[in-house]
Amino acid sequence: MKHKLRWVLLCCLVLLIAAPVAAQEKVKVTIFVGLGTGTDPDQIPKQEALAEKFNASHDSIEIEFLIVPVEESRTRLLAMLAGGNAPQLVGPNGISTIAQFFDSWADITPFLEAEQFDTTDFYAPSLELNSYPEMNTGLPLGLFPSFVLYNIDMFDASGVDYPPSDYADTSWTMDELRNRAMLLTLDANGYDATMPEFDAENIVQWGFSDAWSDMRGVLTRWGAPGIGRPTSDDFKTATANSEEWIYGLQWFSNGMWVDHFIPNGEQQTGIESTGAAPLDSGQIAMFYTHTWYLGEALNDLPFEVGIAPAPFNQKRERIARIHADNFTIPETATNKEEAWEVMKWLTSPEQIVDVCLIYGCVPARASVADDFRAALQERFPDLDLNVAFEAINYLDAPNHESWVPEWGRVNDTLNYAYGLIASGENTDAKAVLDETNASLQQILDEYWAKQP
Repeated sequence: MKHKLRWVLLCCLVLLIAAPVAAQEKVKVTIFVGLGTGTDPDQIPKQEALAEKFNASHDSIEIEFLIVPVEESRTRLLAMLAGGNAPQLVGPNGISTIAQFFDSWADITPFLEAEQFDTTDFYAPSLELNSYPEMNTGLPLGLFPSFVLYNIDMFDASGVDYPPSDYADTSWTMDELRNRAMLLTLDANGYDATMPEFDAENIVQWGFSDAWSDMRGVLTRWGAPGIGRPTSDDFKTATANSEEWIYGLQWFSNGMWVDHFIPNGEQQTGIESTGAAPLDSGQIAMFYTHTWYLGEALNDLPFEVGIAPAPFNQKRERIARIHADNFTIPETATNKEEAWEVMKWLTSPEQIVDVCLIYGCVPARASVADDFRAALQERFPDLDLNVAFEAINYLDAPNHESWVPEWGRVNDTLNYAYGLIASGENTDAKAVLDETNASLQQILDEYWAKQP
């Protein structure tokens, strides 16, 4: 009897060993893309390939990129958050996105502390951009330094000297940019903006554009005490009508309505109606932009492109605004631990170069700088990438996208003011900013009156 029992037990053991193990169902981490870069048709298949790479190398987690058109992204994300269907990760997020949805993010500090995560490889400024008194919103992914891209063919055709690429060349100022931009601004008859025959009602080519930015962005370069922030350090006093911002806004106003080398609002709408990005449209000679433009729009152009630093401002200072991206975990998301694992993978030294090549950011990890530079140079062999990398040394702090009380209302008020200039409704920068500053002060007073 004992032998029979032993035989039965042995058979059962053999069957258990031989039985196939049921495959563990993977936990899905959905990555919501659309609030910033990542929606360009050229980027989508690269993100899909990234997902395939992750899924093939992980047994318990799979990722899926949910690509949402930019114009629908905010409404869609809010609906998902409100409906209890939050994605596990959102990104890449810019500083402005973090500010707009500030109360929606989970704090990753517990994850960092639980495993004593080493952040020393990240550039210190990138860590500061993600950290707030209340929380750390996410591991740094990349930085997007800014510079001037220019159409070499237009410069050659007009006989205008290229902008200098040497950061030590102090001749490259906003006034010098204006001088060259006017020579590069042409009407339908080929006259440039310096000629008496120039027809400002029939322009076909403009010398300069900073179209893909907002009021804070275009004014951050002028050296105000708050740089890109329109308040005092304690956020209680509005400072939008500083003499530096007035000077800068008048420079843009004159560029649109007096010197005509910057497209005004109506003209910019016409350029955008072609469906092409500003420089790609073939109607802009110089475009101030960030490295994300390299990933989104600088593809297969029918003309050569050059790169130059941000010019010195009227105070002989160089301020090159910067964007920064990360991935965030919504507070209401399920599977936060798995989302944290994916965040670590995306920003790891082994993956961050490939990720940043998709999004056009400079990896936030110092250890991969040489690898990224080599890969980016292979894609854009004719660009002097030193110009882009050195711009990090001149970043705007406080940043032009940084949090202020009532961030959305403040930015809406400022952008409305810029719209007055761009439309020509009011071209007096001081008058516009004095009125705007009064409105901002009221917003700040209302905010602080509600605080305990």
